[in-house]
Amino acid sequence: MPSSYSKNDLLLLMMDALVGDSVDLEAAEKAFESAEGDFAAKFTAAVQARFAQLVVPEVFIELPVHIEELRKPELDALVRPAAAYLRSYPSKGELLDEASRIQRRQERRPAWIPRLDRNGEPIPAPETDSSVGKARPERPLVVTALPELGDVTVLLPADAEERPELPMAAGGIGEWEAALYEVLAVTGEHRPSATVAIDAQANEALVPEDVRWWSTQPARSLPATRDPGVASELLATSSTLGEIPVSDDTHEAFEAVATALISAGDWRYSPRWLLNAWSPGDDVGVLATARAAIAAWADEGRSGLIAYVYGGALHGTDGLIGVPGFLHTYLLCIGRSTDGTDTVDTVRRVILSCPGENWCHRGGCPDPGLSEAAEILTSIVTAGDAGDASDRDGAWAKQAHQRLYGAAGEDDYPEDVLDHLEGILSGAGWVGLSRSTWEGGLEESLLRRGEHCMTASYDPVTRQVRLDDGEAELQATLQMLADDGVLTGSGDQETVDTGEAAQQQWGAELLTAAEDLLRGRIDELRIAAPAQVTLLGMHPHADGNLHGPEATTLAESQLTALLCTAGVLSDSD
Repeated sequence: MPSSYSKNDLLLLMMDALVGDSVDLEAAEKAFESAEGDFAAKFTAAVQARFAQLVVPEVFIELPVHIEELRKPELDALVRPAAAYLRSYPSKGELLDEASRIQRRQERRPAWIPRLDRNGEPIPAPETDSSVGKARPERPLVVTALPELGDVTVLLPADAEERPELPMAAGGIGEWEAALYEVLAVTGEHRPSATVAIDAQANEALVPEDVRWWSTQPARSLPATRDPGVASELLATSSTLGEIPVSDDTHEAFEAVATALISAGDWRYSPRWLLNAWSPGDDVGVLATARAAIAAWADEGRSGLIAYVYGGALHGTDGLIGVPGFLHTYLLCIGRSTDGTDTVDTVRRVILSCPGENWCHRGGCPDPGLSEAAEILTSIVTAGDAGDASDRDGAWAKQAHQRLYGAAGEDDYPEDVLDHLEGILSGAGWVGLSRSTWEGGLEESLLRRGEHCMTASYDPVTRQVRLDDGEAELQATLQMLADDGVLTGSGDQETVDTGEAAQQQWGAELLTAAEDLLRGRIDELRIAAPAQVTLLGMHPHADGNLHGPEATTLAESQLTALLCTAGVLSDSD
């Protein structure tokens, strides 16, 4: 029987192997943060992730149901690669006993134990059940809309490899939204309740060398795509973004920010950033925390994005302070053109706090004195704290937070974008003729008003809404009617069956429109602008439906603005 000393020595060795000073715990940390459930479930996931790095791959074999019917040589060849111990010339009974032990062992092994086949080749782990909805598969898209940050690779949902798609406009505000979500870590592998360490040396490397008076080793920079702190500081200090001059701390910037804050939709938050740095002036440590919040806004025909970066710090001698040390806090407001496209026409910024001229990457920032926005900004911060707590909860709160603001939540009754678009058009006299969904999710509605038809399309993956003349779509419908025997005759003698059976199958409005097309009573609809825009304010990895509390109001404002710009809400089209 081992002594208490031996037992404790073994436990200490195990502890050192699991969490010793030289151990890389990144995989365990990610497993803990992403696991669903209470502390026990999260702790178990972290331990499993750490053990998965230590365990040795095992050979797994498939055992036939009637294994006893195999001849002894066949049984030996089957069992031996996975046997723990087997003598050179075993009996058939010994081989069957070993097969039983192998079966029991394989059944009890967890999925995270790596597996090899009998030839030593890796085999995939079996799938396990999960109480959380599986995330949709994703595909990369390189966004070059913000050259000041470099090329940003974002992930879009991918329901089908060859799906019809409405692509985002290159350099448009849809790409801006996806890029900002990515570089500020609002999307990605970390949840809002996580903590992400940002690189102190990379942050210091942004300070110009002629300003960096303290002795330092060669600066080690990081691209914005690899560190949210670097990305945030570039957004706070660059003179241009998307090669558009940034209007800084002007009266126009204050007005734009105030409008965006008042009309903002649902806010989504990044994980908490943590910067552990050393103040060169007084040689004390500074632990800064910061977070980014992003929302879309829409007001009186205009729309865009707003980002708010805020935080605080612990100074080694000054104590707790309400600004994040060596990081800026600021509001960044991006405005979309009102011409029916995704063109970004204004970029405005208000700096709320600056690290000071000896650290600021552009030599210091003016004090904006934006006290009138304090109440709104405080509500954004406190709501983020509540979202953080909800994301940590293992029960209903976490599920509700994911359903309203996340990408993997499930909603029993999701609100469809095209339904709301049709509702607005219905109030202007447009009547729905047909509705179709392409493989991969692209939705299309054919509508009519008077002598005009229009198609309205929505891509839930790229969140694009497009309006087109619908005469070509109605023309294509004629072929389907002919295939169904509803369109008969040829040439000038073609007629549409409008009987009761045909109306039940196709609808009276569609049949009437088809007949009017044959008789030349449908004219081309001239859209007043190239009408395709991104519906802003939705999680870029979600299913494209309206889930958030403010999502419907925000969507209807953007859709109404698009329809007005296209000229299809008035009677003059």
